[in-house]
Amino acid sequence: METLTVIVPCLNEEHNITPTLESIYAVTPELPVNVEVLLIDDGSTDGTAEQMVRLCQRHRRCRMRSNAQNLGVGRSVMSAYSEVPDGSWVTVLPGDNELDFRSIHNFLKLRDGYDVILGYLQNPVIRPMRRRIASASFREIVSTLYGFEFRYLNGMKMYRVEVMRGLDVRSSGYAYTAELVAKAMLRNPSLRIGEAPFIARGRAKGRSNAFRPASIANAVYEVIRGQRSVSQYRDTIIKEAEQETERLRHASSHEGEQCSHRDSGTN
Repeated sequence: METLTVIVPCLNEEHNITPTLESIYAVTPELPVNVEVLLIDDGSTDGTAEQMVRLCQRHRRCRMRSNAQNLGVGRSVMSAYSEVPDGSWVTVLPGDNELDFRSIHNFLKLRDGYDVILGYLQNPVIRPMRRRIASASFREIVSTLYGFEFRYLNGMKMYRVEVMRGLDVRSSGYAYTAELVAKAMLRNPSLRIGEAPFIARGRAKGRSNAFRPASIANAVYEVIRGQRSVSQYRDTIIKEAEQETERLRHASSHEGEQCSHRDSGTN
């Protein structure tokens, strides 16, 4: 049976991590895959790490790792790929209990036809108007810079771990997904990418700081930073392809010369 690794990054989510994990385990008996949970404490200063220890002691197939300092969601998730078994599917579920894990059914239904499945929000009205406006603006900037036509990037997603493992991502925050997907597409032009709906329930407790003016400005900066990194990566990919073409041309030419010499010797 296939394995789905659920990566749960957390920063100061001591009140939300328990209901987040409970929501995962409430759904796992229904799923056609084995489920492993990997909790990540991203340098929390509250009791998140202690809560994780207790949860991992209580649940099988649950383990955790802690970052000595805050790395951000993107780097936290990517640093965890080394602990994900080869051949596994990966999904990322933030520890704020905002996303309804039952939506994973929509993604698993598509797994035979795709390598990456990006989620789009099925119930956007659950989010405040200012967040919807900020999300739409952010999505427009990403689409312009990358040429993407995806409906959403920073929601629920599921992908084969090999698709993303080994890629170097420079941007952080909400920008990292766009850079990651772009580089995965450059590395594998045949990558099959689909889309599936997910449901959000809103933050259970606390308030997100992601859509304050300073945070939005930083997100735009990170998107531009990521796009520059993608441009450099694209140049590298093109150069490597040209070198490989040239190598094959030389090899073919050399083989042709050897055949010509053999024919001459025979005559």
